[in-house]
Amino acid sequence: MVCFCKHTMSELELLLPSLHAPAVGADLSASLSASASLNAGIAAGAPLSLMDELRPLAAWLAQFGLPAPPWTPDPAWLGEPLPRIQLTASAVATLQAFAQLQVLALSLGMNLMVAAQATAFARLVATLNARLALLLQTAAPINPASWVQLSAAVTISAQVTEAVRLGLLVPTPPPMGPPLSLWRNFLSELRALLPVIAIANQLQLDLSASLTAQLAPILRTMLRIPMPAMTATLTAALSLTTSLTAALAAVAQLKLALGIDPLTVGLPAVRMMVAERLAVTASLVEQAAGMPPAALIAALPRIEYCPTLMAPPAVVQAALSLNLPPMTWQIPLIADVPVLNVGLPMAAFSAQLNAALNLRASATPCGPGCDASVLMAAASA
Repeated sequence: MVCFCKHTMSELELLLPSLHAPAVGADLSASLSASASLNAGIAAGAPLSLMDELRPLAAWLAQFGLPAPPWTPDPAWLGEPLPRIQLTASAVATLQAFAQLQVLALSLGMNLMVAAQATAFARLVATLNARLALLLQTAAPINPASWVQLSAAVTISAQVTEAVRLGLLVPTPPPMGPPLSLWRNFLSELRALLPVIAIANQLQLDLSASLTAQLAPILRTMLRIPMPAMTATLTAALSLTTSLTAALAAVAQLKLALGIDPLTVGLPAVRMMVAERLAVTASLVEQAAGMPPAALIAALPRIEYCPTLMAPPAVVQAALSLNLPPMTWQIPLIADVPVLNVGLPMAAFSAQLNAALNLRASATPCGPGCDASVLMAAASA
C-alpha cells in the first residue's frame, strides 16, 4: 500500500524551520558586498547587489531567445506546410496539466495509465492530505522567498556566463541567424504547435498517429482517479504545499547548481556562495565587454529574435509529422478536474520533496502502528 508515511512527515517537520527563512534582500546585498570586496576590479564601482546589475542582462538575453548558438534553419522547411491546431488555449492548458501530472507520477514510480499504479497515486494523495491536515495545526506559514531568490540568482548567473562564453554580451553582438523576414509566418505557426509537441512527448504518443484517438483514453483514465473532496482544510493544505513546493524546488536547484546540501550548509553560507558566483559572472562580463554590467545593458542594441531554442530541427520535424484531427469531445477546464487541481499540486510537492530532501512515500506499511488503512478508510467515508 502506497502511503505518505507518518515517519516521512516527522522528518519533514524537523526540516521546516530551515525551509522558512526571512526575505533575502539586505542579507544577499551584504553578502554580495563582501564577495565583491574579494575582487578589487569589481569592488571599485559595483553597487551592493550585483544581481540587480545582472538581472537586466538576463532579461535582455531572454527577450531575444538567448543564450543560444546561431539559428541555421533548413530552407526546405518553408516549402512544407505545418498542421493547424484546432484547440482553445484553455483546452491546451488542461492537456498540458494532464501531461505534467503523468510525468510527475512517473518520477514517483507510478504510471497513471496502469490501474494499480493509479490507485497507488490516489492513496498517496489521500494520505498526504491527511498528514497535511495535521501539520496545519502546528506548522508556521512557510516563506520560500529567500530560497527562491537565491535560486533565481544562480539561474541568472548561469545564463549570463553562458552568453559570455558564446560571445553575445558585447556592444555589437554577432548575427544570430538569417534575417527573419521570410521566416516570421513559419515561426508563428510553429510556436502555436509547441505545447502540443510537448504534450505528445511527455505522454510518449506517436506523433504520426491521431493524437485525438491517443489522448481520449488517457484523459478518461486520469479522470477516474478518485481525489479527496475539496474542503476548507484541503484548500489550506494545497496552499501549504504551494509554499513548500516553491521552497523545495529552489533548494533542489541550488543543490544541483552548487553541489552542496543547502539545508545542511545553511542559508548564510549559501548566500555567500551565490554572491561569489555572481561576482565572478560580473567580472567575466566586464572582461568580455570592456565595461561593467550596468553600463553594458545601456549599450546593448535591439536585435532579431534567435529561434535556435524554439525551432531546432527535431522540433520542426515533430511539428511537420503531427496528426491533428479535430476533437469531437469537450476538454474540461483545469478548475473542474479534481485530479488536476488536487492531484497535480500534491504530485509536484512529492516530487520536489524527493529531489530536495530525498523523502518519498512508502511503498509498504511501516510496521506495527501503521495507520495507512485508517487514513484510507476515513478518506473514503
